[in-house]
Amino acid sequence: MRTLHLTLAAALLAPALVAQTPTQTTFTHLATVNIFSTSATANAEFIGTNPAAIAWNGSRCWVAGFCNTGTAQPSAIIEILNPLSGAHSYGTRFAQQTPTGLRGFSGLDIQGNTLVAALDLGSAVANGISAWDVSASGTGTNLWNQSARGASGVSFDPGVGGVDAGVGWTSFNVARRALNATVGGAVMYDTTTGFAFQATGTTGTLWRDTEFDPDTGDIYLRKENDVIRAPRTGSNASSGGTVIVTLPESGTAGFTAGQNIAYINTPYGDRLIFNNRPDGSGVQDYFQRVMVTSPTGVSHTVNWGSFTPVGLSTAWFDFSWDAPTGTLAVLDFGNRAIYFFRLEPPTESFAYCTAGTSTNGCNAQITAAGYASASQASPFTLTVNNVEGQKSGIVFYSLAGPSAQSWGAGNTSFLCVKAPTQRTSSQTSGGTLANCNGSFTLDWNAWLTGSGLTYPVGTPIWVQSWYRDPPAPKTTNLSDGLQFFVSP
Repeated sequence: MRTLHLTLAAALLAPALVAQTPTQTTFTHLATVNIFSTSATANAEFIGTNPAAIAWNGSRCWVAGFCNTGTAQPSAIIEILNPLSGAHSYGTRFAQQTPTGLRGFSGLDIQGNTLVAALDLGSAVANGISAWDVSASGTGTNLWNQSARGASGVSFDPGVGGVDAGVGWTSFNVARRALNATVGGAVMYDTTTGFAFQATGTTGTLWRDTEFDPDTGDIYLRKENDVIRAPRTGSNASSGGTVIVTLPESGTAGFTAGQNIAYINTPYGDRLIFNNRPDGSGVQDYFQRVMVTSPTGVSHTVNWGSFTPVGLSTAWFDFSWDAPTGTLAVLDFGNRAIYFFRLEPPTESFAYCTAGTSTNGCNAQITAAGYASASQASPFTLTVNNVEGQKSGIVFYSLAGPSAQSWGAGNTSFLCVKAPTQRTSSQTSGGTLANCNGSFTLDWNAWLTGSGLTYPVGTPIWVQSWYRDPPAPKTTNLSDGLQFFVSP
């Protein structure tokens, strides 16, 4: 791809030329799985009084238990077999421990056939962080253990550029990421040598969960009820933490457990999902307590469709996202249930970039109506208004992203899409010469069907219009840009 060389004007305008990301998130409910039987001590699938942590890879699901009573009871991990079939069953529980009251597993994560678990027994134990081979359905074989107090979850750390990738975790009373090798469990960094992430101006180290951006390695944590982000500056370095979401906490500050977070990475904008759990009361509303933001903490409006949770709960939820299938598993601790969802691509379109001014003062603007999908009979109409009358032009698009490249010396237009580009058929704007009443119209769905091209659901598309304007520098001008996403 060629390097973009911006003119001074383009550089000054660049912030206005950046395409937007959605601020609405839509989920489709796939299934609710009742796992209440895992809390009955007489059952072979008993894993604790409550399920506390979940791992999901798009087809297989594991949950880990917690002892939510004042007496010692076993806690374990178990696979939920065929979770989306409507007739789930259970594997054989493994990793069983017997914590004292109000202890158990704080986190799970899955990568390939390796499941990692964090276990909190109130102090460091030999298997506070553990790894399990789950290649065989319904069971787990211990691979390695790390002495730790696994009170703060566990997650696969991608490192930076693949350097220092492994199993990342932290614990109470420290503010550093520890790291073990995924294979073999060798200590790469401990809680004194791993990078620091304490948020500037904050105190306290009651970390409740740990997550990473799989592309950048940025770390996200739940510190009590707040959300912390520490951008990565190296394989074992960060720029320090920032509180990106501040949430209230009642009762004894910091001592309410069960605050969790997952990173949702998609082609159409990444997100965080987490629970607002200010206390342990059992009458909290799912829709008020499960939150979605951008990776920097900008709040999203969430559409849960027709989903109805089992009931009010303690707001202890855990989350596991599978990017290849675009599906999310949400564990409901209090109601002993798992909710499965599919994340839908955005239906919004976003105008961006700056339209050029034509010889007769026209600023062509592109808009959209409908849903972009070759499988839908209804049109997705792209309309370019305020075009010079009686001019030929085209609509063209890119899958490579937005741009902000000057169209040429003396021309006020910008090329708003990155090369390579794909053009659609030539059109005539109609209207009247020397007026701004011309337009171009394209039914994207019909054109895509006729072209034989197909794009996966969720693919972002950046589109723009070009038209002839002979007196203008470069004899042409451009509209603004529009970003949209392919729908089912």
